[in-house]
Amino acid sequence: MIEEHLEALASGREYSKATLSTAQAWLLRFREFCGARCPSELRPADLVAWQRELVWTPGPSGKLYSESSVNQAVGAVRRFYRWAISEGRVKSDPTSELVTRVAKRSRSNRLELRPAEARKLLSLLSVETPSGIRDRAVFAILLETGISRPACARLDLGHFQADTGALLSKGRGQQIHSLSPGLVADIERYLREARPLLLKGRHAALFLNTNGDRISGGSIQQSLRRYRQLAGL
Repeated sequence: MIEEHLEALASGREYSKATLSTAQAWLLRFREFCGARCPSELRPADLVAWQRELVWTPGPSGKLYSESSVNQAVGAVRRFYRWAISEGRVKSDPTSELVTRVAKRSRSNRLELRPAEARKLLSLLSVETPSGIRDRAVFAILLETGISRPACARLDLGHFQADTGALLSKGRGQQIHSLSPGLVADIERYLREARPLLLKGRHAALFLNTNGDRISGGSIQQSLRRYRQLAGL
């Protein structure tokens, strides 16, 4: 039944490959917990016991799973049982008594600098190269809006409106940012002078890497680390 559910998820094209891979990993581990029992036979108390075991049993690394990892596992199992109920394979939801804790939100993906530090960082960026023009726009967005690096990497062309100076970011939720004239000018310069040189074909992403693909949060982090070292920050 778990394999059928995973096939249904993959055929629906609603989830990314990463999400499908994560769901598969957790559901295969959940199947180990089920043992000889069919998932349809489990009751709420069994699911509570499964969650308790997951919380207190170290993972492959030898460390206990984080709250966010446990929440991922619970989410995958809940999704499985919703599907099973919709298919008439299970009569009631045994995950009804599972409780997930809100993981503490990390700010490590956010760029926070004092004004003098921000000016020093931006002054190091060369605006004579496409990547330098791009990085200046990216860093300025991170500094002014406070969005995370992954959220910045997910920005599409349609998320920026030059005429109104608005930017739509998508993280845990959607947020509209009113950008300063200086930041709007930086993004417009990137779109005018740098992005056409980075573009290798048609792409909806706002920020592109040198291969013409969407820039990643990891590459933004690498650039930030390099420039922060140069700036002594």
